[in-house]
Amino acid sequence: MIPDLSQRSRQSEEMDARDSDPRKLFRTLDQFKSVNRLFSRVRGPLKAQLFPLLSPHQDTHLLDLGAGGCDIPVWLLTQAKKKGLRLRITAVDSDPRVIEHARNCHAQVKGLSIIQADALDLEALAPFDFIFANHFLHHLDDQEIKTVLHNSHQLASKGYLFSDLKRSTFSYRAYSIISLCYRDSFTRKDGLISICKGFTPQELKHFAPAENVQVTQKFPGRLYLSFVPQIPSSTSDESSQTQFTEGLGNGDAP
Repeated sequence: MIPDLSQRSRQSEEMDARDSDPRKLFRTLDQFKSVNRLFSRVRGPLKAQLFPLLSPHQDTHLLDLGAGGCDIPVWLLTQAKKKGLRLRITAVDSDPRVIEHARNCHAQVKGLSIIQADALDLEALAPFDFIFANHFLHHLDDQEIKTVLHNSHQLASKGYLFSDLKRSTFSYRAYSIISLCYRDSFTRKDGLISICKGFTPQELKHFAPAENVQVTQKFPGRLYLSFVPQIPSSTSDESSQTQFTEGLGNGDAP
């Protein structure tokens, strides 16, 4: 049965409860690696927007909000290293159990710092150059979303990219079938709740902190809110935004 998707759900996800089963929580974090790789389609847009801003001579500091198991930061650092580009990432999560699991898996990754912190308090996490978040905004209430995006616009000197879920009947039906393979975890139930907490393109655009913030979408069921500031250099805002738009039109880069 399809729930009412006319408005965003406010239901809490099981994995967010501090007393949730830790075994299922860690299994969910491990399963997110394949969920992100197969369905989030964030690699192409993230690579297209971020990599033109990187340099082989100077570090760029990326802040990943609600980083979970850190599969995306690890992939980014691997890609940057292959291209000879300097990138360091601070991965932030508020759940100490998530932080412990991520550190157990990735503590040895060079350039990655995994910290427990309040992702809503961006000023305490500054300075940084770029903000990325995947499946983060839908966990927040409306005022928190406005605050995070406003502060991101003020503090992220090289821009930001928020990837999240498009709320639709198609997304709900498709994930309800595909997610049957994810067992003994919160992946299926919480994923369906997350879709109900997702956005329409118009809703997400309503939260944009400035007129030149883009909201784009990509099949299946993905929304991206992004901003590339005007940079007075050979890598102009126009060229960076063109590459980002092209990235949305293609499949995720390997």
